[in-house]
Amino acid sequence: MKKLFLIAMVFASMMLSTSELHAQTAQSDLNQIELHKQHLGTWKSEYNDTTEVYVYTPYGKSGMQASFKKTYKGKILFQCHQLWGYDKHSNRMMVMQFEKTSPNATIFLSNFPSKNVNEIIPVIISDTEHIKKGVEEWKEVFTSHDVFLQNHMVYNKTIRVRTFMRVNNEKESKKSR
Repeated sequence: MKKLFLIAMVFASMMLSTSELHAQTAQSDLNQIELHKQHLGTWKSEYNDTTEVYVYTPYGKSGMQASFKKTYKGKILFQCHQLWGYDKHSNRMMVMQFEKTSPNATIFLSNFPSKNVNEIIPVIISDTEHIKKGVEEWKEVFTSHDVFLQNHMVYNKTIRVRTFMRVNNEKESKKSR
């Protein structure tokens, strides 16, 4: 009986390993740098009296920088700057976020598992041996060149979905910054 159980466990682990290898191969076929370039430009989402604006600009050969501002009735609620850089070992973008009103910095990992879906997760580092995923997560779905939907989740439960539209007017872009 123990032999049968051991054989079943070895077979199950081989099957799991094979499916993980296939998933990694499919993911590595996607050019993360090129897919992340979809973000470049100015994006705006308005809902009731709340406005959110992202401005992405290129930085170096494989990165970008971003500024983000959230306002309510014209008053700034949150503002931050981000630096995005490609990590070839994980085939992901690493993001460092600096908040304007807080001394804390946040690290995120960003990855396109498919051509139009980007997943962003915060990473919590308590020391060199303890790195874990944060409780929040964002999934962005590019529905066209000029529109993406951002799904904000906490503990894997959606708390908000926003529609961001590319701002093409240069005056509007500067006004939003």
